Amino acid sequence: MQERPEADGHSSSQATKPLYEKKKEQVQVRFVTKQEKYAISDAAILVPANFKRYGLSEIVNNLLNHEKPTPFDFLIDGEILRTSIADYLFSKSLSTENIITIEYVESMLPPTPLTAYQHDDWISSVKGRNGLFLTGSYDNNVRLWNTSGECIATLTGHSDSVKSVAFGSVDNSLVHAYSGSLDYSLLGWEYSTENDTSRIRYECKGHKAAIESVAVDSTNTYIASASADSTIKVWLAVEPVEDEPALEESAPKKRKKTEKKSDRKIKTRAMTLEGHVGSVNSVVFDGNDSNIVYSAGWDHSIRSWDVEQQVNLVTKNCEKVVLDVDYSSHSKLAATGHADNIIRLWDPRSDDGTNVKLALRGHSAWVSSVSWSSTSEYTLCSGSYDSTVRIWDIRSKGPLYTIEAEDPSKKEKVFSVHWDGERVLSGGEDKKLRLYQAKV
Repeated sequence: MQERPEADGHSSSQATKPLYEKKKEQVQVRFVTKQEKYAISDAAILVPANFKRYGLSEIVNNLLNHEKPTPFDFLIDGEILRTSIADYLFSKSLSTENIITIEYVESMLPPTPLTAYQHDDWISSVKGRNGLFLTGSYDNNVRLWNTSGECIATLTGHSDSVKSVAFGSVDNSLVHAYSGSLDYSLLGWEYSTENDTSRIRYECKGHKAAIESVAVDSTNTYIASASADSTIKVWLAVEPVEDEPALEESAPKKRKKTEKKSDRKIKTRAMTLEGHVGSVNSVVFDGNDSNIVYSAGWDHSIRSWDVEQQVNLVTKNCEKVVLDVDYSSHSKLAATGHADNIIRLWDPRSDDGTNVKLALRGHSAWVSSVSWSSTSEYTLCSGSYDSTVRIWDIRSKGPLYTIEAEDPSKKEKVFSVHWDGERVLSGGEDKKLRLYQAKV
C-alpha cells in the first residue's frame, strides 16, 4: 500500500499523488452474509479501495436487484467497517493485493422516540415485558403502565425510595412484580388484570441496609436482591402460606401497644451470598442457568456465584466502581457500567480475574445502567449521568447511536435503561419513562 503523505516527507505537490492513486486503487472483495434472504454469490469482485459503507451498500443492493435499497453494515474480521477499505487495511497493516472477505448485515435503523410517561419524581428503575412497563420511583411507589400510556396500577407499600424493580410471571390475568427499596425491604406484588386490583403478596426481610437491585430468574422461581449491606440474598418466589419464623438478624423491634401487626406475609428464609466488600450495586441471573448469578459493587469487582452452594465462583476486578451488570444469554458475556465512564465486557466462564474482553468508550460521565438486547448477541444499550442513552454494537469501536436528552443543558442523569424486545426504555432525573423504537 501507498504510505500516507503526512508520513513520507515529500513536498505538498508530491504528496497529492499517492492520494490520487489511492482513490483509483481497487481491491478484490468477497461478500458473505449469514442472512440468507440477502445472500449473493461469494465470487471475488474488484471494488474501489476508497469505498466506505455507503458505496459497498450500493454494490450489494445492485447485486440483489433491490429497487428500494436496504442499508447494510460491513465487517472485516468481525469488526464493523467505519472507514474506507483502504484505511482499514492500512490500520491493520494488510495488503490490498489479498482477497478481502467482507461480511454484510442489515443495518439497525436509528432509534426513534415513541412516547414518554410523566412521573412525580425521579425514576430509579425501568423494566418492560409483554406490552407492560414497570417503573420504580423516588416517591416510594412502583407503577405499572400499558402501551397506551395509562398507569394501570400504582403499587404503594414502601416507606422509602424504590431503587429497583423486576417483572416475575406475566400472563393474561395476573402480573407478578418485585421491588427493592431504601427501606431495606423487598416486596412481591400481584396485579389482577381482570379485577384491576393489586396486593402485596409478601415482604422479604433480612437485609440490614438499602436494597440496590432486584432480579428474577428465567423460570420465575427465584428472586435475588443486592444490598448496601454487602450481601446478596436469593429468595424463593412462591408466596408463603403464613409468616416464616423471624431470623435473629432481622428480628423486628418490639411493637408498642398502639402499633398494629402488619397484614403482610413475611419471608425471612433466603440463601445469602457473602464476599463483596461494600455496597452491592447490581445483581442478575444467568439466563441459561438459574443457579448462577452475577453481581457488581463498590469494591470494583464483578462476581459469579453458585446459589445452591452459596459459593463465589469467579471474581473479576477492575480499576473503578461497578454500577450495573447485565448478562447476555446469546453472547455469554457480562456487560458492566462504571464510574470511569466506561462499559466493560467480560467472559464469566474465564477464571482470569482481570480478563476484560472489550472496553466501550463514549460516555462522558458515570455509566449507571446497561442492558443487552434480548434478540442479538452484539447489541446493548446504556444510560449515563451525562444524560444520554447510547446504542452499541460490540463489533464497532464507538456507539452506533446516541440519544440526547430533551434539554441537554439540564444534564439530567439517566438512572436506568432496559432493552425490551424492539423498544429501549429509559428513566432518570427528568421524571419521564421514555420509550424508543429500536429494532435490531
